[in-house]
Amino acid sequence: MKDCCNTGNEKEQKKSGFRKWFNYIIYGIMAIIIIGALLLQLTGN
Repeated sequence: MKDCCNTGNEKEQKKSGFRKWFNYIIYGIMAIIIIGALLLQLTGN
């Protein structure tokens, strides 16, 4: 069975799914910035 059917609260499941992807996007952007800064440091020298 689906998770939403087990809890009986489909809206809450959709909200938590959105929040999970939002966190993934934030972490991805932070990782890109950090990797980009490291690459600039390494190639700048």
